[in-house]
Amino acid sequence: MANNFITNNKTNKSLKGRLNTLIGISDELKFLVGFFYFSGWQELFENLKKNENLTLKLLVGLQVDQILNKIVEHGSQEEEQSQDDLFNQFMTSMGNAINNEEMDTEAFYNQVEFFLQMLNEKRLIIRKTENSNHAKLYLFRLNQEQAEIQAMTGQFITGSSNLTRAGLSGQEEFNVEIKDYGFTEAENYFDELWERAIPISEIENRKEFLIQFIQHKSQAASVTPFEAYVLILKTYLDLQQQKQIKPEVENLLEEIGYKKYSYQTDAVNQALSIIEEYNGVIIADVVGLGKSVIASLIAKNLGKRGMVICPPGLMGDKTYNTGWWGYINEFKLYDWEVESRGKLEDLADTIQTKGIEVVIVDEAHYFRNQDSADYESLLTICRDRTVILLTATPFNNSPADIFSLLKLFIVPGKSGITIDDNLEGLFRAFNYKYKRLSDIIKNWNSNKPAKRQKAETLYRTMLAKELPIDVNVVRHETKLLANQIKNIISSVVIRRNRLDLKEDYVYKAEVGDLSTVKDPVELFYHLSHEQNTFYDRILNEYFEENGRFKGAIYQPFSYEKIVDEDQLDEQGNRQFQQQQNLFDFMRRLLVKRFESSFGAFSKSIDRFLQVHILVRDFIEKSNGKYILDRGLIDKIKSYDEDDIDRILSEYSKDLLNKKVPKNNTVYDINDFQRRTEFLEHIESDILVFQEIQSQLKKLKIVENDPKRERIANEIQSILEKDKNRKVILFSEYVDTIKHLEPYFREKFGMRLLVCDGKVSKELAKSLNSDFNAQRKDGQTNHFDILLTSDKLSEGFNLNRAGVIINYDIPWNPTRVIQRVGRINRIGTKVFDELHIYNFFPSEIGADIVKSREIAAQKMFLIHSSLGEDAKMFDEEEEPTASGLFNKLNQNPDEGGEINTSTHIRNTYKDIENKYPEVIKKISNLPSRVKTAKGFDKYQLNVLRKKGLSLFAQIIENEEDVNTNIKEVTFEELLINTQCEFEENKLPLSKDFWNNYENIKNFKPNYKTGRSDIALEAKALENLKVYLKLLPGNEENLANFVKMLIKDLKKYHTLSIRTLGRLGRKSINPKSSEKEIKALTNEINWVRNHFGDDYLDKILKRVDNQKNEVIIAVENNILE
Repeated sequence: MANNFITNNKTNKSLKGRLNTLIGISDELKFLVGFFYFSGWQELFENLKKNENLTLKLLVGLQVDQILNKIVEHGSQEEEQSQDDLFNQFMTSMGNAINNEEMDTEAFYNQVEFFLQMLNEKRLIIRKTENSNHAKLYLFRLNQEQAEIQAMTGQFITGSSNLTRAGLSGQEEFNVEIKDYGFTEAENYFDELWERAIPISEIENRKEFLIQFIQHKSQAASVTPFEAYVLILKTYLDLQQQKQIKPEVENLLEEIGYKKYSYQTDAVNQALSIIEEYNGVIIADVVGLGKSVIASLIAKNLGKRGMVICPPGLMGDKTYNTGWWGYINEFKLYDWEVESRGKLEDLADTIQTKGIEVVIVDEAHYFRNQDSADYESLLTICRDRTVILLTATPFNNSPADIFSLLKLFIVPGKSGITIDDNLEGLFRAFNYKYKRLSDIIKNWNSNKPAKRQKAETLYRTMLAKELPIDVNVVRHETKLLANQIKNIISSVVIRRNRLDLKEDYVYKAEVGDLSTVKDPVELFYHLSHEQNTFYDRILNEYFEENGRFKGAIYQPFSYEKIVDEDQLDEQGNRQFQQQQNLFDFMRRLLVKRFESSFGAFSKSIDRFLQVHILVRDFIEKSNGKYILDRGLIDKIKSYDEDDIDRILSEYSKDLLNKKVPKNNTVYDINDFQRRTEFLEHIESDILVFQEIQSQLKKLKIVENDPKRERIANEIQSILEKDKNRKVILFSEYVDTIKHLEPYFREKFGMRLLVCDGKVSKELAKSLNSDFNAQRKDGQTNHFDILLTSDKLSEGFNLNRAGVIINYDIPWNPTRVIQRVGRINRIGTKVFDELHIYNFFPSEIGADIVKSREIAAQKMFLIHSSLGEDAKMFDEEEEPTASGLFNKLNQNPDEGGEINTSTHIRNTYKDIENKYPEVIKKISNLPSRVKTAKGFDKYQLNVLRKKGLSLFAQIIENEEDVNTNIKEVTFEELLINTQCEFEENKLPLSKDFWNNYENIKNFKPNYKTGRSDIALEAKALENLKVYLKLLPGNEENLANFVKMLIKDLKKYHTLSIRTLGRLGRKSINPKSSEKEIKALTNEINWVRNHFGDDYLDKILKRVDNQKNEVIIAVENNILE
């Protein structure tokens, strides 16, 4: 190749090398380039700096835009532009070229000063060509010494290379260096263009503008610590305020009689932004803030056909405009449907034909179990549709539960809410840690040595702590994990509580006076000595965790074999855990119904006894056969607890009639390793129920119920004191309501309204006219008391009542909030004060102090029996009897905390008022800024952005640069970066850039258990084998199987139940025709429900979201 060709390849010289050589021997440079890129400046920086006599004329021929995060040159498309227009275009291009990610380097940061120095000394002169020019020309006027040596005034290079790092050395180009002819002609061509060009740096105000831009709007901008802190606040708020509700939709609120609140329209705007980015959103405002109204406004704004899926009791009536049908009609969503979540499997079968584009799921926390038919159906319904999830309890669940909700609209393998794309891996790691922390808390003081030893091993290996176990350390770690999860999902969750509305600088003026919820009144009903003894026996003897009730019929797997949990395979472990959970669930159900009412408990004991006798008889008549329906186990938690024992009773009767469901496991008792124990435990459970029946009759505690009598008397007293105040008595169980109704009817007559679980049209009408203060016309006053199950604690406005009576204790605090939320509605204040009454058992003759002590001990026994069903304590709290009693009597309006968003809104508003010049400056800052301040230890705090998500990472150390990078919550980053206006800016430390680069290149590493991925691996292996066995004429089926394989490898969109279809029964090349056909049927089921191109459709809507660093604040130790 000719010696004057410059191609940048390894066998030839690079343009960078030639330019640097020629810069060293020249007095004047004249460069005509597409645009001035600072990456090219970086390549030439050292030699430009060495040659102090050099001047550089830079003629820019094109503009630069940032398209899809890439820098693209182009010519101007407009005609007859003024010089100011062209200058403004140049500055826009300068911003795109200088503030891109490639320039986020130490070199750029350090070299900017020299660039500004050359501008100020007029050694660097920049002009923009009059017309677009694509030429690349590098002219070198040699210094006097070199001109004499080489007998020429100058030389030039021309070709394909732009003044960029890539053009100078990074990619192959073709350029020609010419020495022996043409320099004068080339220089004349340049000079002609130069004369007609637009001055950039020679006109003083333009040069000053350029300098100010680089000093204050480039990545090298000088930013004070306080400005960086305020920019962090602004960044958070900006992500919430990108979309705007349509004016006609906003006006619709007042047209239909609703008051317009900013907190609701702000939520709609934020939700629309989230939906645009992620195709779904979780609305999680606490009860009473109008989640249904917000969802309806979002639906109206989207303007698409949709469907609401909700509990049957919330559907309402289309004719009477109640429930969800009321919202659908009011907001003129005429092409929408309202469906019961009880019909999910049918809906999944027909969803493709309905033209549904948007799905609202009310009480979405119900869909936690990915291994259930309901979840599999809902995921099918939500697939490739916009999803709006409503729940008041998004954070009260395990990582696996939360992930199940996210998976309804986020592609786990292409996630926009995690630093990398792997949401599945992250939540597997969360769940892995959560389970082990839970195991430590559960077993650290177990009376079983093996469990205690396992907890101690986990404590040492996982938390790197020495024994003995400090359970507070474990609880603290659990709290940190919960905060991590909360931080991850915050970009798709909208959640405010009443405290936020009271404290927010905008909202508090709008919501005005809210009713004050008074501390709950604790009252006691008194048991006789015999009744009290019986009460304690139920909790201590019969139904405690290791009590007399064995529940053998719910866990036959544990009797079929002598179980060693550590030796079970994935399928065996699943069966064991499912059945153990079923037994625990049934045991806890009896305890909760006992606390609720003696009447409900008596009904359950009767049914449990009947079921056990039926099972025993079936085993005898079938010569040792026992059948457990897997489908029943899957759905057991989805049934109303009122219905469970009735459903089990019906199921047991069906066994005797040979109506055996196909989804079952048939056990042969004769083959059980623990056959004798199994049969003995069934008999002993029958004896337990018979004993309890006998005691209930002997004590006459159902007929002469002291709790029922005490509460009725208190209601009478309440009504006499305030005749305008209606009373609502809530119970978790319909059986309790039915137990109370005859007694209350006799006492209160027709002033009593009863909801025994089913909301008829007539009942809905009475509730609306007699208890809803927001009803505009037709209000009535027929009733003083409403006796209802918790079906009415969701979705109904009952704010003409001023008293809530908790007949039984809601062991999940959210239930209390939901009950109170029915009468404490925003915008319709009826009473200044709202009252709550809780009733507890005591003993006849006990004074108030003794009654509290007795009640606390009994409640603590119940709490201990309920285990995971009772969520009264935070992760960091040590459960105690007195602590529990205080929790049960805690004001539901207290105990909440202001959300981060409220704190940031208020803080930013204060700064806006106090330091408007700071707000003005940070509004013009680039997307990446850096600063440093004093602190009590070394820290590098970095904030990154991806889509609408913010991620905080830090390195903490005093000397070692290679410190582990830690992911922290946004709230922690705020604490680390918070400072006052007067905070001095320090220089970046010598370690800054190494640490900064480490964080930029950081990729998280997730630790998970093998069992978490075992089922997916089995499904993947099955599909690979199946693909090889498919005949050549099954091309369409083969393509679908390949799509499933692609999904399993990378995107993870399938539910656990669907994975079970594909992986629980393994196949191999020698599998029978029957086994292959069974898998074919399952694959076709998936194909029919998902569609041939399901994955392609999903991936089309997943944008490439850029992961970028935006703010870095270094905390340095002050000497």
